[in-house]
Amino acid sequence: MALMVGLTVMMVIIASVLPLASAEAQRDKETELIFRGLQYAEGIRCFKLRYGRYPTSLKEMYEIRPRTLRKLWKDPMSNSMDWGLIGLTAPVAGVPVGPGGAPPGGGGGFSVATPTPAPSPTPTPGVTSPFGDTGLGGPSAPTGPVTGVYSKVRKKGYQTFQGHEYYNEWQFTESSLSATLSATPIPAPGPGNPFK
Repeated sequence: MALMVGLTVMMVIIASVLPLASAEAQRDKETELIFRGLQYAEGIRCFKLRYGRYPTSLKEMYEIRPRTLRKLWKDPMSNSMDWGLIGLTAPVAGVPVGPGGAPPGGGGGFSVATPTPAPSPTPTPGVTSPFGDTGLGGPSAPTGPVTGVYSKVRKKGYQTFQGHEYYNEWQFTESSLSATLSATPIPAPGPGNPFK
């Protein structure tokens, strides 16, 4: 009888702790999604500064020397390399477009400006890549200048990113970099602050 009571109590405790552990794991994935998305946005920004144009794929930022991306990151929400890509005037792969070609909920880094043509970077010897795919998806995906990335997972998050709740609405572009930096508090001068 005591064993049955003990097992019942243990099951109740496990049932109450499991959702908390699951929620914590999901929050960790969300934090990782933001980090990885901003890494891609920074890589795109650096590529544009260095070569005078946007990359045609995510792989191009990694394979062209000098690199503007130190690693090809997986989408932590789907645990795959299948990121949604944002183009110059509309998403390249599947994000709904609102009135006037803008994404729902605002600009999100979209621009109708055409990048200034510049000499293409030279591929590193020994690295072969037909930059005909978008990022890390299949070769049948459309190509074009990549200005940002987003997760293709449509699920409501525990936190919001720039006012959006669903992961597939979290767009990581040059403008999200500046918005993230402006939202980060700068420590006040004083003791213990090395930036006085």
